[in-house]
Amino acid sequence: MDAQTNRAGAPVSTEQRSSGAEDGIAALLGVWLISGVYADGWAHLNVGGLDGFFTPWHGVLYSGFTALTVWLAWMTWRRKQAGRGWRDAIPAGYRHGVAGVAVFAIGGVADMLWHLVFGIEAGVDALVSPTHLVLLVGGTLLLSSPLRATLQRSGALPRRLTDAWPAVVSLATVTALAGFFLSYLSVFTQPTATMPLTSIPEGAPGHLQAELPATVGLAGYLLGTALIVVPLLLARSRGRLPGGTVALVVAFVAVPSAALSEMRWAVPAIAAVVASLILELLLRARSAATTLAVGVPGAVWGGQLIGLALGGDLRWGVEMWAGVIVLTMLAGFLLAVLARADVRLHASTGVAG
Repeated sequence: MDAQTNRAGAPVSTEQRSSGAEDGIAALLGVWLISGVYADGWAHLNVGGLDGFFTPWHGVLYSGFTALTVWLAWMTWRRKQAGRGWRDAIPAGYRHGVAGVAVFAIGGVADMLWHLVFGIEAGVDALVSPTHLVLLVGGTLLLSSPLRATLQRSGALPRRLTDAWPAVVSLATVTALAGFFLSYLSVFTQPTATMPLTSIPEGAPGHLQAELPATVGLAGYLLGTALIVVPLLLARSRGRLPGGTVALVVAFVAVPSAALSEMRWAVPAIAAVVASLILELLLRARSAATTLAVGVPGAVWGGQLIGLALGGDLRWGVEMWAGVIVLTMLAGFLLAVLARADVRLHASTGVAG
C-alpha cells in the first residue's frame, strides 16, 4: 500500500488521503456556509420583524451546512466500500470535521429551542449567545477540514496557489467565521475613525464617554490585527505562503464585514484588500514570518484608513491614525515573536508542531 507520513509522523495511506478536487469541493461548500452566516448576520442588523427560527437567511446557512455534511459523508462512504471501518474510512484531515458536524448539528437544534424560549437576538447579544458559540466551534472544526487535509497529505501548503487554493480558502473561511463573531469590534463594519476624538479634560464630567468611541476603535484595530495575523502565522509555520494568501484572507474578513453595514464602508474594505495584495507583491521574495506579521497590519490598516480619507470620512487626527498603524505593526511583531518562541519550545521538547 502506498503511504506517506504526516508531520506528526503517523502514516497516511493513499486511500486515506483526500484528493485536491475533493478538498476543493469541500472548500467551496464552506464558502456557501460562511455566506449564510453573514447573510443571517446582515438580516439581524438590517431587517426588522425577525421573530422565528425559520427564515430565508437561516435557510442559506443550514443548507450550506447540509451540503458540506453530505459531501463529507460521500467521501467517507466511497472509502468505506473498500472494506474499512467507518473510522478508518474518514479521509485524513476530516475527522475533526466529522466532530464539527455533530457539534454544529447540536448547536443548531439548541439554537432553535433557544429562539423559541427566549426570542430572536437583535444586537451584540446574538454574537455571545451560548448556542451561537456552539455553532462557532462546530463551524470552525468543519470549515478547517480542507486545510488539515492538505497539510496531512503534503506536510506543507503547496507553493502555487493553483494547487493550494482549497487549503487557502479553508483558512480564509475559518478566519471569516471568527471575524463574524468579533464583528461588534470590527472597523470594517463600523469604523470609529469616522468619529472625531472629543477632548474633555481627564476627570471632568463626560471624559470617559467622550473617549469611548476612540477606545473601542483602538481595540478593534488591535483585535483585527490578531484575527488576520495569527492564522497567517500558523499557515506560514508550515512553509512559505502561496501568493495571494494574504489578500484572500483579508478579503474574506473585510468585504463580508462591510456587507453587514450594507457596504456603507466598501471603499475602506476594498482599499485594505488592495493594500494587502500590493504588500504581497513587494515582499514575495522576503516573506519571513516577522516581516509578514509587521507588514500585514501596516498595509491593511493603512489601506483602510486611506479609504476612509478618500471618502472624506476620516475624523481622527494624525496622532490617532498614524498611531494606529504603528501600534498594530508593533502588535504584529509581538505575535511573530510569540509564534517563534512557541516553535522553539516545541522543537526543544520534541513535540510535533
